[in-house]
Formats: sequence, structure tokens, C-alpha cells
Amino acid sequence: MDNIHNLIRENRLFSEYQPLIKSDNEKIFAYEALMRTTPWTNPLTVFEQAREHNLLFELDTVCIMNAIKGYPKEYLSKHLLFINIFPSTVIHDKFESFLKSVSEAFPKLKNRIVFEINETENEQKLWWQTQFLNRLVLLKRFGYSVAFDDLSISKASLKKLELLTPDFVKLDHTKGKDLSQSVAKQQLISLFLEYTNEKMKLVLEGIEEKADLEVARKLGVPLLQGYYISKPKKLS
Repeated sequence: MDNIHNLIRENRLFSEYQPLIKSDNEKIFAYEALMRTTPWTNPLTVFEQAREHNLLFELDTVCIMNAIKGYPKEYLSKHLLFINIFPSTVIHDKFESFLKSVSEAFPKLKNRIVFEINETENEQKLWWQTQFLNRLVLLKRFGYSVAFDDLSISKASLKKLELLTPDFVKLDHTKGKDLSQSVAKQQLISLFLEYTNEKMKLVLEGIEEKADLEVARKLGVPLLQGYYISKPKKLS
């Protein structure tokens, strides 16, 4: 992999976009922006190296700007844009000024962007800091929505939902994969659906087969995402 400093400085980064669809009519509800590099490197490796070099905030904010700039203007009025972000970025000293600059540069983004907060193991303790809770309030004040990404089905996750009330909840992709063949997964998702509603929509990732999509629809999962629906791609 190329030097992370060069990758960020030269901005050899771009976004591909994967749709989220409504399960009841299969129409596109939103797109998630996913970071890619030139030449291609596993995104997890890129983020790990940025963390090691104390450049995660710089990388994260560059990726956010790339995601916004690469998203076609005509899509913005029809489909929300989900953008990944780390908790450490949310609590960073420069984050509020970064948000202000984004809002000033792209005024039409208001109520169209969903910040998808990464559930990385390295940053679990940050979720319970007062600064993090305050920043979630700030995001909503700026007109952004919040999603929790890759949530596990656990007591800790349910506690997060009760305390932090995100607009969207995304279960990790393992729950959608082979869903049609697992009664246990179906029961867990049904249980989770009891904790969500119109104001806190559930997104099921990992939909890779038609049978899994059909089962998710029967269970009443409102939003779906996965390779069966579409692989991530550039939008023209």
C-alpha cells in the first residue's frame, strides 16, 4: 500500500455508492458512499494505517467531502446519502468547524445527509462520553440524520438505541446473509424490529440472495442493502 500521507495529500480517493431500497416496493431510498483508493487497497487497511499515523480525522473528513462531491446533484433531491464516520471524528476538536464549512459550501445538503457512525471495536468507549452525545445533538441541529452502523443484537446495542435514539439502525451484514436458511436470525431480527419504528428505521445489510430479500420483506424490515440488490459502483 502507498504511504497514507501521500494518499490523503494527493487525494487519490473516491467514492462508490451502494443503494438502500425500500422493501415494500424495491424503490431506491438512499445510497451509501464507500471509500475507494487509486490504486485499489482494502479500505480497512487504509483506515488502520491512518489510525496508526494519527491521521484518521484527516482521512475521514476527506472521504466525507469526496462522498458529497461525487454524489450527483439530481440524486440528492430523490435519495438520501449515507456517509460513514468514526466516533473519534465526531468528538474531534475540529469537527464542529468542519461541519460548518460543509454546510456553508453545500447548503442544499440540509436534511439529505445521514452520518453513519462506525461501530469499530477500537472506539467503543467513545460512545458513552458526554462529548459524543453532545455532538450527536449538534449533527441534528445542523440538519443531518444519524445512523448506527453494523450494530450487533445485544443488550449494549439496545441500550445505545434507548439513550441515543438514531434515525436509522443498520444491523451488521452477517444477519442478512443466508437469512432465509436461519430461523434464529429471523427471530433475532423480529425482536429487533420491536425496538424500531418510523422514527428509527431498521436497515438490513448483507442481502445476497433473492430468498433472503423475500424473508426480510415478510419480517417487515423497511430498508434493505446488499450485493443481490446492487454492488457498490460509481454514479454518473
